[in-house]
Amino acid sequence: MGRKKLNMEEKTRALTLMEQGIPGKRVAKELRVNRRSIYRLKMEADKLGPNTTPPRKPGSGGKRKTTPKTDCILK
Repeated sequence: MGRKKLNMEEKTRALTLMEQGIPGKRVAKELRVNRRSIYRLKMEADKLGPNTTPPRKPGSGGKRKTTPKTDCILK
């Protein structure tokens, strides 16, 4: 099983909870992710500025297994 990736909603929630003073360890437990992921997210958000959620890196995620043509056939 691969790592769980945070979507934009979860990232925003994590950053909001940390701004409210909730420790990163508790935020990580609530979102069921590694504590280090939360601190890494916080460091990236601090670089971007206030009220900014870091976007996902381009090219992240798995490669396509099917072509658009195959997708149409499967529907």
